Amino acid sequence: MATKKEVLEQSQKAIGNFFQLSKFLFGEEAPYDVNEIPEDSPHYESAKAISDEMGLDWKNMSHDDSNRVMLNMLADAFDAIKQDEHYDVVLTISFKKV
Repeated sequence: MATKKEVLEQSQKAIGNFFQLSKFLFGEEAPYDVNEIPEDSPHYESAKAISDEMGLDWKNMSHDDSNRVMLNMLADAFDAIKQDEHYDVVLTISFKKV
C-alpha cells in the first residue's frame, strides 16, 4: 500500500495532467478534431491509443467519433486522480493576487 504522501503526490500530478488536458481541449487553440493534435503534443499518444482501442480510423474519423475520443481522454485523466482505494481526494483551491 502506498503511503499517504505518495498518494498525495500522485494525485496532485494527475490533477495537473487533467487541468492541462482540459485547457488544451477547450482552450482558444483547441483542435476541432482529435486527429488534428500534433504528433509532438503530449496528448497525441493518448488520443491515438484511445482511437485505436475504439477501432476508429485515425485519419478519417467523424467529428462525433473525435468527440468520443476526447471525452474518453478526459475520463481517463479524471479517473487517474484517485490513486488509492484507502484515500478520498479532497481538493482545496487557494488564490493569489496577480
